[in-house]
Amino acid sequence: MNDTSPEMAARWRALLMRRSGAERVRMGDDMFAMARQIMTASLEAQGYRGVELRKQIFLRTYRNDFTPEALDKICRALFDSRG
Repeated sequence: MNDTSPEMAARWRALLMRRSGAERVRMGDDMFAMARQIMTASLEAQGYRGVELRKQIFLRTYRNDFTPEALDKICRALFDSRG
């Protein structure tokens, strides 16, 4: 869904592009950190803790970047003490 007019989208983009590259990177980092805080709070509310919490954060963050087989292999290597 996009309810922003093309004129306002162009204005917003122009404002963003006036910032330095470092400022834009910092903004992206801040947004990622906030999303991770929200995700962590949601998972903790569901009862995840410790290694399982870290695994769920990993899966939510990277689920669309790997095949299910690759995710399974990565998770076993990172989170399963038996390897």
